[in-house]
Amino acid sequence: MSSKRKDKTNLGSNAPPPPVQGSVLDRTPPPEVLKPHLELRRLTSVLLLSLLSTVLLGISFAPFDCWFVSYIALVPWALAMAGGKRGVWTIIFGWVSGWIFWAAMLYWLVPVTLGGYLGGVAYLSLYWLAASLLIRFAMRRGWPMWITLSVFWVGLEFLRARFPILEFPWFFLSQTQYARTQLIQICDVTGQYGVSFLVAMVNGVVIDLLYSALFVRVGDRVMLGRHIFRGMVITGILIVGFLTYGTLRMRQKTTSPGPLIGIVQEKFPISLQGRSPSERTFLESHLQRSLEFIGDGCDLIIWPETMLPRGMNLELQELDVRTLDEDNVRSLAVLFWGPEEQKKHSYQELQGFLRLKIGPEKKARYDAAAARYVLKFVTPDKLKKLDKNAVRIMAERLFGRENIKEMDATNLRNAVGLYVRDFEVDGVSLDLLRRISLFFPEAPILQEAAKDAKTFQKEIRKFQQKGDDSKLKTLRGQASMVEICSVLVGCPVMAGGTTFRRNRRPTGKDDLWVYQNSVLWFDERGVSEQVYSKIHLVPFSESVPFKYSWGGLHRVLRSFVPPVMPQLNAGKEFTRFELRRGSRTWYIVTPICFEGTFAELCRKMVEQGPKDNLVLANLSNDGWFVYRSGRGPYRGTTEQAQHLVHSVFRAVENRVPVVRAVNTGISAMIDSNGRIESVLELRVEEYRKRTMVAGVMRGCVLVDSRRTLYSSYGDVFALLVSAAALAMTAGLVCT
Repeated sequence: MSSKRKDKTNLGSNAPPPPVQGSVLDRTPPPEVLKPHLELRRLTSVLLLSLLSTVLLGISFAPFDCWFVSYIALVPWALAMAGGKRGVWTIIFGWVSGWIFWAAMLYWLVPVTLGGYLGGVAYLSLYWLAASLLIRFAMRRGWPMWITLSVFWVGLEFLRARFPILEFPWFFLSQTQYARTQLIQICDVTGQYGVSFLVAMVNGVVIDLLYSALFVRVGDRVMLGRHIFRGMVITGILIVGFLTYGTLRMRQKTTSPGPLIGIVQEKFPISLQGRSPSERTFLESHLQRSLEFIGDGCDLIIWPETMLPRGMNLELQELDVRTLDEDNVRSLAVLFWGPEEQKKHSYQELQGFLRLKIGPEKKARYDAAAARYVLKFVTPDKLKKLDKNAVRIMAERLFGRENIKEMDATNLRNAVGLYVRDFEVDGVSLDLLRRISLFFPEAPILQEAAKDAKTFQKEIRKFQQKGDDSKLKTLRGQASMVEICSVLVGCPVMAGGTTFRRNRRPTGKDDLWVYQNSVLWFDERGVSEQVYSKIHLVPFSESVPFKYSWGGLHRVLRSFVPPVMPQLNAGKEFTRFELRRGSRTWYIVTPICFEGTFAELCRKMVEQGPKDNLVLANLSNDGWFVYRSGRGPYRGTTEQAQHLVHSVFRAVENRVPVVRAVNTGISAMIDSNGRIESVLELRVEEYRKRTMVAGVMRGCVLVDSRRTLYSSYGDVFALLVSAAALAMTAGLVCT
């Protein structure tokens, strides 16, 4: 028995040694580790993965703000494009997912323009179609996604932002990161495309890990794929680099105190179907809210876009209608009352209507009526806060400069107080009342009432306000109201309004005068001749293209736009409003509404002059994008939050503070590092409401002396990436 055991032992000693652990992988690796290992045989899987990406990407944007999801949002869609067995249907499902994404994200266009919504969704989905084709072909050829996806995605974003007429720079990957302040500082070099590149790169690394061959054979050895390892290392280096750069930029001390700005926000819904309040309601509401800034020391008050009555610009204010020929009168009448209405009246009748609309008397004749009207909204406490200069100017408007020369400060304030709501007149001297009554010899009843202050106050208001209402219906009277508001708050008022301008390139007799969407400036001298008119108009909404270059096509396209939608003419030049306060001077540039979403246009505004005392003010009217259920209250949409995001990037790209005054919200102040410093919102415990809120806010912005590479050279990074995308596309086609 022992000999048998010995024989077995000897036999075992001559046997080959057992295999070393791990050598099986070296010699006979399983085939699945050496090739892409995702195959989607069912079309349902392709569709569901594509739709998953649309959901993940959608919730990455404001107001949902699941920013971290954006780093994997494109992964399911890319895997579906690469793994789908049936190529044509795979591409179609990728395209369909783009339709669904844009249809969901742009739902707020439906109440404004259903045709524009459907056309926009169809057009924008083409970018998803292009991305689906490029990514499928590139992945099936084994191209590393960490660089391929980044280049193609940023190239398509840049094309979408710059494609003539149809520019739409919304929903970039970078915009999911707007609250990651440290990360987005790189935008002053690369623009927002640098952040999009990084987010796409992280998606690409994850795609490579899940789809590409994890291992490659090198001789007799099997190693981790180099392009995966390389992608992980480079992506990590970029993340560290972006964060380090952001930290250094945010630590720089380059700011100085800027102007103290007050913002007025109302919550008026806007539509072409008549749900909008009247122009007079807009004006009065903003006047009343602006008066809340009396005594606050503001340097500038800003109202949102189109809150002024139409035609408040100086060119129309100084127009003598009696000098216009019939063609000009009829063209101007079309802008006020429409083409059909002007046909019903003769030239002389229209001329009379226009005189009554603009104002038949010189503007100075409207100042007293405007002063009396605006003072009705001033409280006694606010009257006490008025500085001496404002009180004297108001007294001059009410009683005439010559009449008040001998009045002291107390009597001047009491005289103005006669028109202030709830003003206690018991302390007003009878001597002052007698002196004031002598200013109006045509009203002997005032001299009789001068024995009792309350009776006198009642009678002088009754006497003077008889003709006020008709005067305040005129454009000159309404311009005087804004001027008086400026006097009372002690600073200029900047407001948006539709202006009427002579057309330098008329296409016919009815095109001699045109609308422009403008920003106007009011101070104690009245409306300034300095105006900024919107340059980049919203296509197929504010302006149908080809008006001057291809008239026939323009008329065809115009037939698809509702006739009630006024067509605007674009401005031709940038304007810098100069704000002088004591020894300090600042400049304000004013992109209007969606102009604030165009980085190149805002960059050009900044580059027009000195930078270290510049503020960018975005005046917008997002009242178009609200809705109501039945007869319930109007509610905001996701558009308001998404619109705000763009201003964060404009601030960082150009190192300028940004202030936003927006009807229905969201009004905000953003510093030059892209931090949202303050927002006009309603707070109830932990609940914060930022849309459909009316109120005022004020804050001192900090101007920044830094000039950026982006401001100087623009989208060089995006151009280089786009060139690489074209080269890679050519490579795909050729192979």
